Amino acid sequence: MALNQLKTIIQTISETPRVKKVIDEVQSKRAEVEKTIQNLNTDQAVKKYKELMKKVSSKEKELQSEVKTLVNKIKKTAVDVEKNLENYKKKAEAQKTKIEKMLKAQTAQKTKKSAPKKAKTRVKAKAKAKAKTTTQKK
Repeated sequence: MALNQLKTIIQTISETPRVKKVIDEVQSKRAEVEKTIQNLNTDQAVKKYKELMKKVSSKEKELQSEVKTLVNKIKKTAVDVEKNLENYKKKAEAQKTKIEKMLKAQTAQKTKKSAPKKAKTRVKAKAKAKAKTTTQKK
């Protein structure tokens, strides 16, 4: 999985215009070196090689700095996303507890209202039963 993520990051980095430019320059310098090597003698070749290696190393440093800035941006974005997710999670938890409290309050009110009604009907039923028994005894 990490290998796939690394490939994705490399692909993303290689698609940026600056990196493409550096890669193209390095490839063109390589082609230039190959062409000039055939035409130069040994002393000139060494001199030209050193000159080109300086250019290549400077381009390599540019590439490294570009990669570092992109990686830092990615890390910063990841941290920001994690912070936002934590904030949203806290808000969702607060909303959840608020809704649960409201539902508990509503159910408590319903049970309080329905409980006295049951008691009243039981009292009325007992009163009717007593009335019947007293009327039957007479």
